[in-house]
Amino acid sequence: MITQRTMRWFERRCRYVGDTALIDTRRYSVDCIETERAARFIARHHYLPAMPASQLCVALFGPRNGATQAPIAGIAIFAVPSNPSVIPAHAGLPPESGTTLARFILLDDVPANGETHFLSKAHSALRREKPHIEAVVSYADPAAGHIGHIYAAASAAHRGRTRPRTSWSIAGLTFPGRTLSKIANKETGADAAIARLVALGARTPSNRETGAEWLQSLKRTAALSPTTHPGYFVYNFPLTARARSRSRALPTQPYPTIADLGANSGGPKT
Repeated sequence: MITQRTMRWFERRCRYVGDTALIDTRRYSVDCIETERAARFIARHHYLPAMPASQLCVALFGPRNGATQAPIAGIAIFAVPSNPSVIPAHAGLPPESGTTLARFILLDDVPANGETHFLSKAHSALRREKPHIEAVVSYADPAAGHIGHIYAAASAAHRGRTRPRTSWSIAGLTFPGRTLSKIANKETGADAAIARLVALGARTPSNRETGAEWLQSLKRTAALSPTTHPGYFVYNFPLTARARSRSRALPTQPYPTIADLGANSGGPKT
């Protein structure tokens, strides 16, 4: 399938590109890269600059213009699901048999159809490096203008839409509920999350406050501002025969359209 209009990112600014030129795959290569290098690319270009708990980082390199090393043109981050129920619910497999595509980005100078080419190669790299992983679950964020068009182009199963939820932002940056729950529950990563909030302008918590009390204080004083998120579109990529069989047994929904952007209802909740 040739897509007609896709969103690209450069230094955290988006624009849409058309299909005036198709990617010449001979000029590009795909390979795994180290987490630190992927994190720098994500921090510079992606609208969600934080690095997730990655299981594998895959890069698109190119275009090739000679003997020099080709630059990074895109990144795919396969990460630990935020909840152990994600893979059973959307892929029909045990939690350890799946992963999430937590970040997927191509720079805006990559020609059209670069997404489907890179996605296919990234899945192949995942199967090679992590053979126990048989399925990938990915989310498209309508709040960022995404409906998962490239996932539909790659024939992923659309599972519907997650329930609307409230997220919290400070200094124009949104913090997922999962990050805040680490603070409230004193989980691994809580100290880093607190430091990030303080760096963005939140007051330093006192020694007498629990993490939960500190967060409630920030919300009461509007240091953290609430935003209602309409819910994510959920997609599943089965990568093995077993995964495809399990996927077919789960309910699928029609692919969303541009008209579904920003809608808080319409279609089943997942």
